[in-house]
Amino acid sequence: MKMKLLFFCTVMVLTVTNGSQHAWPDPTRGGSGVNLNGKMFTLSRYNGGFVLFSPYLPSPWASTPSYQTTGYTSGYYSTSTPSYTQTNTGKTETSGSFTHTKVYTTRPTTTYPSWSTAPTTRGVSVCLRYITDSQSSIFTLSPSSSRLRLNVDGAFIYSLTNGYNNVYLRPSISLWSGLRPSMWTSICITMDTVKGVVQMFRDSSMSIRKRLTYRYMWSGEPVIDFSDFEGQVSDVQVWDYPLRYKEAFYYMSSGLYGSYQGSVLNWSHVSYSVTGMTLLEDSYEQQMRQLNEKEKPRKLHHMKESKGRERFDV
Repeated sequence: MKMKLLFFCTVMVLTVTNGSQHAWPDPTRGGSGVNLNGKMFTLSRYNGGFVLFSPYLPSPWASTPSYQTTGYTSGYYSTSTPSYTQTNTGKTETSGSFTHTKVYTTRPTTTYPSWSTAPTTRGVSVCLRYITDSQSSIFTLSPSSSRLRLNVDGAFIYSLTNGYNNVYLRPSISLWSGLRPSMWTSICITMDTVKGVVQMFRDSSMSIRKRLTYRYMWSGEPVIDFSDFEGQVSDVQVWDYPLRYKEAFYYMSSGLYGSYQGSVLNWSHVSYSVTGMTLLEDSYEQQMRQLNEKEKPRKLHHMKESKGRERFDV
C-alpha cells in the first residue's frame, strides 16, 4: 500500500512539473512590425515584462553585437632574489638565488553597443491604457540613453523621474465632459523640453502644468520597457513632440472624435519582445465582441424556435 501511494505521489509531482514548464510563453518570443490592435499584455510584477521598439530599427539586444571582447590572458613571471648567509667570521656570503613565481590573469575588457539615437527633439509624449490594483512602475522610456520613468503612487498620484527631475502629477482637474466610462485607465504624459514643462492627462481630467527643475532633453530612443508592472497594458503610443489638447482628447475618446497615431511608436505597427510570465492575448473588448458573435446565432435560433411554437399553438 505504501509503495502504491509513493508511486501515485511521484506521478502527480511529475505531471505538475511537466505541465508548469509550458504554462508560460517562450521568453524569447516576440514580433516585428505587427498590428496589436485588439490585443493586451497581461503582466506579472515580479516575473515578466515586455519591451516595445521601432519596427524600422533592429532590436537592441537581438541584433548582431557590435562590441569587441578581449579574451582572458594568463601567464606567469619570475623574480630572482639572492639568498645571503651570515658566517661566523662576520662576512656575508652569497649562497645562491631564490626564484619566486607569480601567476596572473587579466579579465576581459568589453565595450558594449549603444543605440543610434535620433537627434534631440522638442519634447515627448506617451499615451497608454492600463488596468491594475497595485502601486508600481508603469513604464521606462529610452532606458539606455535618456531614461524617463513613470510610477503610479496612488489613485490619482503619479511620479515622473529622470536624472535629477522628480515631478509629482495629480490629474484631478476636470477637463472634458461626455466621455464614456471605460474599464481601462487611459493616461497621457506630455513633456515640452523647450519650455521645460510637463503635464498629465487621465481619462477626462488633467494635472496642472509643472516646470522641470533641471533641463531635460529626450534623445529619441524608440524603446519603452514595461518590467515592474502588474495588470494589463494596451494601446501604447509614443510621439516625439508634446501633444496638443485635442490630440490627447482624441486618444481619451478612443478615436471617437478624431484619429491618433504615435509618431515614434504606434500600437498598430510595432515590434515587441516579452520575458517571464507575460501573456499577449485578446483585449477584454475583443473577447466580449467574440462572445457576442457566438451568441447571435443562438439567439436567432431560439427566436425561430419560439416563432415556430407560436404558429403551432395557434
